[in-house]
Amino acid sequence: MTKYKVAYVDESDIDVRRFQRFSYNHFDVTIIPPLPLLEDTSDLVIESHVDALVADFDLSEQNSAIHYNGTDLVSSILGKMEGFPVFILTSFEDDAISKGEDVNIVYEKKEMDQGEKLLDRIRIQIDKYKHKLERDENRLLELLLDGQNRNLNAFEIEEIAELDQRIEKALDGESRIPNELRQSKDTRKLSELLTKVDMLAQKLRKSHDSDSI
Repeated sequence: MTKYKVAYVDESDIDVRRFQRFSYNHFDVTIIPPLPLLEDTSDLVIESHVDALVADFDLSEQNSAIHYNGTDLVSSILGKMEGFPVFILTSFEDDAISKGEDVNIVYEKKEMDQGEKLLDRIRIQIDKYKHKLERDENRLLELLLDGQNRNLNAFEIEEIAELDQRIEKALDGESRIPNELRQSKDTRKLSELLTKVDMLAQKLRKSHDSDSI
């Protein structure tokens, strides 16, 4: 079974060790301490190349220098990687639910003592996220290869742009295709896209390879 990488953000050393014990047989856990600036913590999560994020809700409980919570961190990550698997663990479920936008990602910390339901949910969300990325990537490559052999119609060219945008939003916010080519109706130029898409394929391949280690 693939052992995914999960980032865990919490200011409490006790809860960090608790989560490590809870998930030891299921995930490789990357511990990321909350930094004073939200953007810095968000960047650390993205640069760690993990498959999901689990964050404590009250990140400032033991550190007055922190002025954001787990829902703020989740929102920051999703603003850069749309659909990325995110979860919030909390001892204050009502507060986390009232301040967040998605009640389905909030779990009480006591669930770490009640079996593997949360672990299963994390794995399912990672699988769904990766499957969607792979499906979009394969369809994009299929269209671009077709464009080498025939003239694509307007609907197919529009689909290329939509697929690129979805992949862009799901990964790191960096476009795989330059805007002028994305919007081009000249199918002869589509061959130039293969280089850009190859970069995407390499990135996703690297992610897939890390999953199998």
